[in-house]
Amino acid sequence: MSAPAVETTMPAQGTAEPARVPARPAALRPVCTTAPKPAVVVRPVPEAVGGTDLEARLAAANQRAAELEEQLAAAVAARDAAEHHAADLEDRNRELAGDLDNALDQLSGHALHAEQERLFHVPRWSPWTASADREGYDR
Repeated sequence: MSAPAVETTMPAQGTAEPARVPARPAALRPVCTTAPKPAVVVRPVPEAVGGTDLEARLAAANQRAAELEEQLAAAVAARDAAEHHAADLEDRNRELAGDLDNALDQLSGHALHAEQERLFHVPRWSPWTASADREGYDR
C-alpha cells in the first residue's frame, strides 16, 4: 500500500483561475426613486397563430407586470419614508448630543465652583475680619 500522491491530497495552488467577485445581486443594486414607467403592453397575436393561448399568457404576464410595478412603487415609498425617518433620528441625535455637552459643561462649571468654595471659603465671621472692617469705629 503506497501513500497517495501529494496532488490528490493537496491540490496545487495558483494553477486555478482566481475566483471572480460576483456582480451585485439585483436586490442590492440602486433603485431609481422616480415614478415607475407604465407597463409595456404587447399587442396580442392574431388567432391564426394560436393566439388564444398566447393571448391568455400575455394577459397574465401584463397582469403580473402591473402587480410587480405596484409592489415596486410601494417598496420605494416605504424606503423613502424609512430614509426620512432615519434622517429625523440623526437630527434628533445631534440635538441631544449638543444638549448633553452643554449640560456636562454646566455641571463641570458647578463642580469647579463648589470645589473652589470648599478650598477658599472665607468664614462668615472671625475676629480678624471684624477688626479689619471696623464699621466706622476706631479702636
